[in-house]
Amino acid sequence: MQQHDAIVRAALDRIVIALAEAREELDALDAVADDGNHGFNILAGATAAQAAAAKADEGQALAAAATAWAAEEGGANSLWGAMGTAASRVLAQGPVAIVDAALKALESSTDAAIGDKSIVDTLAPALGDAHVHLERGETGLDAAAHAAGVAEEAAVETAAFEDRYDASTPDLGYPDPGASSSAIILSAIAEVIAEFD
Repeated sequence: MQQHDAIVRAALDRIVIALAEAREELDALDAVADDGNHGFNILAGATAAQAAAAKADEGQALAAAATAWAAEEGGANSLWGAMGTAASRVLAQGPVAIVDAALKALESSTDAAIGDKSIVDTLAPALGDAHVHLERGETGLDAAAHAAGVAEEAAVETAAFEDRYDASTPDLGYPDPGASSSAIILSAIAEVIAEFD
């Protein structure tokens, strides 16, 4: 469990740095059709998770981080919290169980589907891809790297999607901010897994 805690803390450190660097860009994307605070909100969620993980008891870093993340304002924060909570409950069962729990939590926490221009557009295909690679017996490092690549491509592709709730909004041609921040987060996680491999 100490290894899990170390990975979680290192990943959150990297996530916070990456989101801080991207905050203005994410806010600008969000401002195209919404209130322009996605970057601020997702960074606040990750920062709260980072602080909670840093002071969590042994074996509880992910669970504590997920609870803190979910408590921050913003729908993406609640989704990351739900996925983290689900993953924390199956840590001992290994990578496949962790990925599957996170995906199931995502699917049960939102009615958005792929193509609706949301966080689901990156996370669902990325987690699904990670599952496939892990089931083949590939390492967590390889699965995480592939998933990060899938997420990055999927986030870019959301620029071509119309908003599910209002096709008249002006965000056609712009990537979804939640999809974009998710790709950033998965990339940071993959980098940290590579360092621990």
